[in-house]
Amino acid sequence: MKKRLATDSSPWRCWVIDDGKQLLGHICVQLFEKMPNPVSEPEAHAYLTNFYVVPELRGRGLGRKLLNKALSWCRARGVDAIILWATPESKSLYRSCGLREPADILELRGDYLRRRN
Repeated sequence: MKKRLATDSSPWRCWVIDDGKQLLGHICVQLFEKMPNPVSEPEAHAYLTNFYVVPELRGRGLGRKLLNKALSWCRARGVDAIILWATPESKSLYRSCGLREPADILELRGDYLRRRN
C-alpha cells in the first residue's frame, strides 16, 4: 500500500486514528470508474475496505469518526455509489450512516465461478 498511497493521483486513500503510541483504527477507500457508456448515468464509485478498530475500543465512536471521514471524502469527489463487504457485527454502524443493501446487484461466488459450461 505504501507504493499506492505515495502519489496524489492514486485512487487509494487511507485514514488512521492513533493515540500517539499505537494505531487504534483505520479505513481505506479506492475510487474506481464504471466503464463509460452512452447512457447518462453516474460512473464514479468507491470501494471501502480495511476498516478496523481495535476490539477493546469498539463502541466508543472511533469507527463512526473514521467512516464519516471516508464518506465525506467520497462526497467531495462526487462519488455516486460506495460498495463494501460488511461483517454482521458492522452492519448496524453502516446502516446508521446511510448505507443500504442494494437490490440491483448480482454476484457469482465460490463453486459457481469455477464451473465450466
